Amino acid sequence: MFETILMDFAWASGLLIIGLFLRSKVGFLQKMFIPVAVVGGLVGLLLGSEVLGKFCPYYIHWSDNVSGFANPLLAILFVTQFIALSFDRRMIKKCSLIFLISATVIAAQVLSAMGLGKVFGLPDGAALLPFGAFYGAHGIPQVIAGIYDTLGYWNYDEASAFGTTYATIGMLYGIIVGIVILNYGIRKGWVTAEKSGNLSKEDYTGILDKENRFKFMTAYTSDIAFDPLTLHFGIVLAIMLVAYGLLQILHMVPLFSGFAIYVPAILVSLVFGVVIKRTPAAQFIDNESLAHVGTLALEYLIITAIATMKLDVIMNNAAAILTISFAGLILTTIILMVLPKLWLKQNWLENAMVMFGAWTGSTATGMMLLRIADPELETDAGPNLIAATPLWQISTQNFFLTIAPMFMVTSAGAHNMALGTAGMLVVALILGFIIGRK
Repeated sequence: MFETILMDFAWASGLLIIGLFLRSKVGFLQKMFIPVAVVGGLVGLLLGSEVLGKFCPYYIHWSDNVSGFANPLLAILFVTQFIALSFDRRMIKKCSLIFLISATVIAAQVLSAMGLGKVFGLPDGAALLPFGAFYGAHGIPQVIAGIYDTLGYWNYDEASAFGTTYATIGMLYGIIVGIVILNYGIRKGWVTAEKSGNLSKEDYTGILDKENRFKFMTAYTSDIAFDPLTLHFGIVLAIMLVAYGLLQILHMVPLFSGFAIYVPAILVSLVFGVVIKRTPAAQFIDNESLAHVGTLALEYLIITAIATMKLDVIMNNAAAILTISFAGLILTTIILMVLPKLWLKQNWLENAMVMFGAWTGSTATGMMLLRIADPELETDAGPNLIAATPLWQISTQNFFLTIAPMFMVTSAGAHNMALGTAGMLVVALILGFIIGRK
């Protein structure tokens, strides 16, 4: 198993090098600000079983373990950001607004899927699969499909195929449309991050000139005694170890049984950050070094997610799935282009983009879009989403993933779900305009 995982990371590393070369040479990739990990991921998709493997015996073989990389890599990213996070009144307010925007998006996705599902004659329960796919990528819809199969409502394989297709469409939409919106926003001056408004040749090619290269770590330990990078990597993995222990405890509670590792990782790293700042050991924590550890995890997360997408599922149930997908995704786009500007105001596009990626495909897509809008992570968009994530995961997402499917198996339950979801939409909008009025 270890060797297969090692080979997966070796393939991903090679694709990152190829992506960097292509980004430095191809003008279209530069003008679209497509990150190296995305370029490498698309190359990996073409060279993998979904394309090259269809007609050639020689292609990239990914192990079955690669699908499990996402949550741990995402957890590492969150740990590195949350250790240095400081809450203040303004951030708490923004987190509550992001939660309300999330509730609005979820309601819009579910209600639009309910209405269009009736048109195409799909089971009522199919309305929850787009939301599950758009908010959690390829793994989350399987939770809903498993509940339906257990209840004898819908065959697991068929429901899972729907969910996987939605996830693929959402991820592609999030990347392509997100980059288009960002390019337009940068030209319009909507992006406030300094680097986005002042892009150099190096920003386009991704290669620094020799005179502009810099050292990116602050050393607190002697190389002879203990490598500085090992120190920070060790801190991150120690937090992950505690988070895994907490995850086992959370899974004993039915309400939290669907939590992934990044939820306790956020909680543990936040507590660690608060405690460590009050001790002399705080001098050994370098936030920039931690940020680079997190970015490393993000690069591998993006490239493996894109390179292993399943293209064949897009062809199944095409008419219904495409219509429902784009209706929900367009509504999501409209909401995220309007509400953040009205409610969040400052850094609204950066916040909108990280939410756009996270709520059309995966958090990795959102962080990728944020890196285009805010390469130096100057704004509060990333921490805002990370801080708000446990709130909407515990409440709205957990409800629609674990409780709502049980209501959807009867027509009366589905009717009440529609009314309840519409009520949630109205309440979220009212509260959002009240809290975001100043």
